[in-house]
Amino acid sequence: MARAPKSSPAEEAAAPVADWRVRTVRPDESFSPPGPGPMMEHDPEWLLAIRHPGHGEVLLAEKDERYLPIQVHDGALSFVLGGIAVRRIDIRRHVLTGNLPDWSREDLIAILRSLRGHLGRNGVVFLIGVVENEPLWQALQDPELRCNYRVLQSGATDARRTIRLGADFDEYLASIPRNHRKDLKRRENRFEREFGGQSEVRVLTGQDEIKRFLEEVAPVSRRTYQSRLLKLGVGPGGALERQLVAAANRGQARCYGLYVDGEVIAWRIGFLFKGRYFSHHVGFDPDYAAWTPGLVLHIKSIRDFASLNIWVEEIDLLHGDNPAKRKLANAMRREGKFYLFPRTWRGTAQYLALKWFNAVSDGLTGIASRLGIREWARKRLRQR
Repeated sequence: MARAPKSSPAEEAAAPVADWRVRTVRPDESFSPPGPGPMMEHDPEWLLAIRHPGHGEVLLAEKDERYLPIQVHDGALSFVLGGIAVRRIDIRRHVLTGNLPDWSREDLIAILRSLRGHLGRNGVVFLIGVVENEPLWQALQDPELRCNYRVLQSGATDARRTIRLGADFDEYLASIPRNHRKDLKRRENRFEREFGGQSEVRVLTGQDEIKRFLEEVAPVSRRTYQSRLLKLGVGPGGALERQLVAAANRGQARCYGLYVDGEVIAWRIGFLFKGRYFSHHVGFDPDYAAWTPGLVLHIKSIRDFASLNIWVEEIDLLHGDNPAKRKLANAMRREGKFYLFPRTWRGTAQYLALKWFNAVSDGLTGIASRLGIREWARKRLRQR
């Protein structure tokens, strides 16, 4: 199959709203105001600070005084079956974060159209956090965009839960269902009866203390289900430390540790941006699971944020849903993730392969769920 010809600069200039230009951001650039949207990933200076030192870069779509950053890094399409990656295809991922309610669908289509010429041989676009029915969501159905890309949703549309803080902690409690409120109080009181005199909560915001904190958390995190089976452990080195150090230098890091007898048993790691706290990691020592220390630390950190209501208005619990988030949150929105494959022979082959494999995997997962195999396997894995 012949490769689809690229549009010439003259053709791009003649297209509607095509005066969006995409370029590479210089490492020393600064921007004011810091980001065109409510998410940290809308701030090009933040993306520069956390980019991978070997293969990361930041692109900028700009028009007049407006701009929108795109994070770029090497990655892979993973073909996962039963939690095991059976095949990987190397790609160059161009990540654009959604939740852009004030942007027009036409501008977003024009940005993605201009980005098409910067993808290169293995380039794909990955849209994350696209809020249901926002302009970016609507743009994905547009015939003009689909002339340039094949669109494939990655996973199901999911709930993203948040905690909107009131004037104080009592106002927050009043905003959640009565049964949830009673359960949270019961869990906190039970923990205090068992460990009250031995426990403390530490708040960590500086670069050096956060590095020490990660070293304390690492051996405990390695014993968790998330670390052993999902490779989502917390510790020094790698992308997480790079992000936390960058955030600490900008006054945007805020971590919480719950300690008993001087040993960390639960942790919360996150970032502050534009009046929001983005809660990236929460975990706890499995030896203390009976006292739900992760949920207790949730409660205690919410108390702290409620006391900071002048400059923290909302806690974002990020992607994915679980019973703890449903118990704590008082607001939610629905979001999706999408791959945009360029309409070349390579992009079309990647699109068809991933679409077919996902359909087979979803079918097998559905059968396993109906037979009870999936839940049985999950319990067995957690006990390992």
